[in-house]
Amino acid sequence: MNRKTADDIRREAEATESDPGMDAAFDAAVAEFRSEVMAAAQRPEGFWNSQRAAVLSQAAGCRPRPAWHVALVWAATIVFVVIGIGVVLDRPQAAPAPDLAAGYDQELLIDVERSLNQEVPEPLDAAFLLTAEMGRGSPATNEH
Repeated sequence: MNRKTADDIRREAEATESDPGMDAAFDAAVAEFRSEVMAAAQRPEGFWNSQRAAVLSQAAGCRPRPAWHVALVWAATIVFVVIGIGVVLDRPQAAPAPDLAAGYDQELLIDVERSLNQEVPEPLDAAFLLTAEMGRGSPATNEH
């Protein structure tokens, strides 16, 4: 396994540096930033007291909400809940699934009624037409 230690990584970084003056400029910028942040954080106690007083004065200027505001919020919430429940319960029920067997039964009943109203059953329809044609035929064709 090729495991690198922190020293190996540091040596590689130092070997690949192209401009040693660049690190010095960077280090100087970081040091300057650090000193500015420390100076900003170490403000005098008077500054923090003035901040505290400003926050407390703003908080004191806020009035508590009147009781009727709270009651209005609760009433509106209850109205919305009741309307929501009403909407959920008032949804139309899903249409019942059609009874497919009843549809087939209806078609069968229609077919039976048609069959009863016919003079001749459908399979014998062609034979009936032939016999009717033969009965209407001329006497000359019967004599042969």
